[in-house]
Parts: sequence; structure tokens; C-alpha cells
Amino acid sequence: MRPARPASARCVSWGVLALVALGWMAGCAPTTLSPMVMRLGPGHPTDSYVQVGLRSGPRLSAPLAARTSFNPQEQDFSGDRNSFSTRQWSVAYDLALSKPLTEKLSLHLGVQGEIYYPLPLPGYGLYGGVSTWFGGPTFGVAPALVVRGATDFGLDSRGGPGSIVGAETSTAIYFSPEERVALGVVPFLGVHQVFSRQDASATTLYYGAALVLQLPLGKRDRLELSGGAGRVKASGEDSWNAPIMGGRWGR
Repeated sequence: MRPARPASARCVSWGVLALVALGWMAGCAPTTLSPMVMRLGPGHPTDSYVQVGLRSGPRLSAPLAARTSFNPQEQDFSGDRNSFSTRQWSVAYDLALSKPLTEKLSLHLGVQGEIYYPLPLPGYGLYGGVSTWFGGPTFGVAPALVVRGATDFGLDSRGGPGSIVGAETSTAIYFSPEERVALGVVPFLGVHQVFSRQDASATTLYYGAALVLQLPLGKRDRLELSGGAGRVKASGEDSWNAPIMGGRWGR
């Protein structure tokens, strides 16, 4: 009868497996989630607002990585022939914090992790920015400006390697008939510099709009559903449409 392995040895083995799994998942190119900020109303003047959920977007590095790849499987960039190809489109975890600075001005911070069968790679993308609002609690507009960066650490895998750095502006136009209920449309425009293998780079525009619905979930929480479409235009590369969909819990 084989002796049982010590608990410490089992922990080390599981730790090694976890590190290997995270290293493998890191090869997924970053998913660009837009619009980054969807502020439907003035918000609470003193309390922070936290949201967590899943959202979709394009892998901006996909056409650049396909053009410079030596792997035949990676060279087939689908574009508009298959907008849901996981080499160019994916779903990511999204964790966002909104903190009021003044009566109108809010600070926004966020972190995103790639979803991949089905665990996240923590902290592959970060963003930060500010928003304000004009109007009232029922009708109004809320423009926002954010900067962001993301990377897959140069690992050659699905849609990558790829790293991005850029900025995005958006404006939420909202209608809120009652507290914690809101409907809005959020057009956005982002400009990013994308990097891939062999010192290849491209300037990419990502623009579009999302329809956003917020509903009460219990006494304190909210459910946010979003959907829309964006268009990716990369210098010297193919352009394509990217579906937008998502759901987040907020408190």
C-alpha cells in the first residue's frame, strides 16, 4: 500500500499546476471592453459604486498577430466572415469602481481578466478615468474619458501576442424614470496603439455604441445589461465588426 503524500507536497503540486494553467491562459490576447464607462445618472454624491460581471469585445491585436505569425492556424483572420471567432472576439471578467470626487465629477478605476475555460488571468488589463454629468436625475448626459492598457505578456496564443495602450471617450445619454432604473445609449470612440511580435505595431480606432439597461436587484443592488456593436479600423490591417454584450452586478 502506497503511503499517503504529505499535505505540504500536495499543496506544492497543486500550486505548480495552478501556475502552469495561469501561464497557459496568459497567451490569450486582451479583450477590449467598450464603452469603458456607462454612467446613467448623477450617482450617489458620497458613496462609491462597485460593479462586477462579464462583457465582450474584440481582440485588437488579432489581424496584426495573424499577419506576422508563422503558425498557419493563426494566419487565418476571419474579419466580418465570423465576428464571433474567438481569435478576434471574446468575453472577459470586468471589475469596476466609481468614486465620487465632487457633486458631478467621478473617478473610475477598473481591472479586467480574460475568461478562458473558465478561470481568469488576474489583472491583465487596467483602466482609469473621469466622468461628469449634465441634466438631472431623470434625463441627462454623462461624458467620460479613460486611459487603459493591457497585455498578454508576449505569449503566442489565441489572437496574440498583443499589447495595447490607448484612450477612449464616451457619452451616456440616459433616461431614469425612477430610482435605480435607467435606460441609456452610450456611443464611444477609442484610439489605441497595438503591439505584436517582431516589433509590429498599428494604430487602431474602435468606435460604436451600446444600449444599457439598469434594473433594481433586491433592496440595494442593481443588474446592468448591455448590448450593441463596434467597428475596428486598424492602420494597414483588415477592419471588422465586433458584437457588444454584457451583464454586471452593482452595489
